[in-house]
Amino acid sequence: MALRRMPLLLLVLASLISLAAFNAIPDQGLHPLAWMASLLPLQLAALLWGLSRQR
Repeated sequence: MALRRMPLLLLVLASLISLAAFNAIPDQGLHPLAWMASLLPLQLAALLWGLSRQR
């Protein structure tokens, strides 16, 4: 049961990392590369979550 929850836990953890990285972007200007880099952990975790649900 705990192994089935692991991808969901990874998704939640990656979303917290993405939010923290997005919050660290300075307010003077939103650079597109910084915005995309902050979403990368969430995208990778969503990919792993989707692959784990496929099995």
